[in-house]
Amino acid sequence: MSKKEEFYQELDPVKRQEILQSGLREENELYIKLWEARYGKRKPKEDAFLKDLMELKYLGESGSSDLGGKKKKQAAAIVNHWMLYRVGERSEEEQDIIYNELKNMIRRYIAVSKQGRGFTSIIFGMGELSDESVIKKLADQLSMIAFKAPHQLRMDAEFELLQKATIEVFKEEFPNREHLIVKG
Repeated sequence: MSKKEEFYQELDPVKRQEILQSGLREENELYIKLWEARYGKRKPKEDAFLKDLMELKYLGESGSSDLGGKKKKQAAAIVNHWMLYRVGERSEEEQDIIYNELKNMIRRYIAVSKQGRGFTSIIFGMGELSDESVIKKLADQLSMIAFKAPHQLRMDAEFELLQKATIEVFKEEFPNREHLIVKG
């Protein structure tokens, strides 16, 4: 497995940082810019991209009304944070780096969600959801984040790379279940 593949498959931020520092950072400056946007300049503490995902989820769940354009401004800030603004004007290599970082973020979101007791329990921590129910719940949330929220804000074009990454990761994690992702 190449350093790039290893970097994007790894979900632990500390291990990802070690891979980045072991030579990947010299390949393209964008790796460092994305790393710093996601984890900060020092030792990784929190994943700011996952925080952005939760914000997109909130924007989608809070309805389609956007008086004053506050929601659209929040979504635009996420687009800028993830370096998606005018992503089509970047080189193919840079688009690929951003795309793979988004895939890693979605993969981490799925892993964190599947491990969370609050996510997998039925009610008040009593009883566990079946594997199929967990997959359906993940599909519903990812549909909200990647498709419904951007569509409500009329920002499908800005989040197109996120949408592609979401579908691809969901296919990889849950083969033959991508039909559960609602696209719009």
